[in-house]
Amino acid sequence: MTTQTTPAAARGSITRRFNLSILGIYLLSILISAPTIYYYTRHEVYAQSSTQLGLLVDMVKSIKGYVAKDLRPYFMKQRLFHTAGFSGIVAVSRVAENFKGMQGSYSIRNVSDNPLNPDNRPEALESELLSRFRADKQLDELRVEGLLGGQQMLVRSAPIVSAKGCLRCHGDPDQVPIQITADYGRGAGYNYRIGDVVGVELVGVPIANVDALALKRSLVATGLLTLMFAIVFMTINLLVRHYLISPLLKITETAHAVAKGELDRSMNIERNDEIGDLARSVELLRRSFAQLMKRMRKGGE
Repeated sequence: MTTQTTPAAARGSITRRFNLSILGIYLLSILISAPTIYYYTRHEVYAQSSTQLGLLVDMVKSIKGYVAKDLRPYFMKQRLFHTAGFSGIVAVSRVAENFKGMQGSYSIRNVSDNPLNPDNRPEALESELLSRFRADKQLDELRVEGLLGGQQMLVRSAPIVSAKGCLRCHGDPDQVPIQITADYGRGAGYNYRIGDVVGVELVGVPIANVDALALKRSLVATGLLTLMFAIVFMTINLLVRHYLISPLLKITETAHAVAKGELDRSMNIERNDEIGDLARSVELLRRSFAQLMKRMRKGGE
């Protein structure tokens, strides 16, 4: 026995397939957009942090250049000693203290495992960088991401190599200016040797949590995609029901009626597309069948 498809079943089948297609496109869009958003977010975060890092590095270089070219020659000519005027590292440290008071999330540090100032002892990340510079004397810069001061940062680091001028304050404690030993004591920060990597200078800028930011943006994008697909889904559903499902149901009902003998049930669908062609074909079949039945009746008489 042949199973006939009712108009309601046909309508449900077409609608279901159409809805599944829209759902598939929606899910595919989410799967494509999520990694794209993560990649773009990561790139954007690092680009912004790198730009800020470059500005701070240039500022540090400018301070050191000013000390070397202007302050140090002046103090030496005047036979005066002032640590910030002689040492670019000290000058940078003083500026960094003031800067941190205004921009606490940024970090400018000069650290050593043998410092005059105990505040300049390295943290875990700084100790790791110091070890890497000592292990490879050819390294002149490292950029890493890590925890500094309990905050996730993008860090630019460079080795501090002891030069002849450094021994003025970091040489034999019996020969350094008395102001140095008076300020820092004689316990640490002395007996440097020329050419040794004695510390690391670091500049760090905060870097946003990429995963959290990407998740936030993904949720926003998913919400927008969902809203957009919902609007498109409802709009297309209405159009499909009006221009496709409804005419097909009318054609189907007419075909069923003709099959049951209702030959006077005409169908008028004025459309210049495939649906219109189908409707005209069914109408032509109905008329042909009606004429055939008339001839058969006349022949029977």
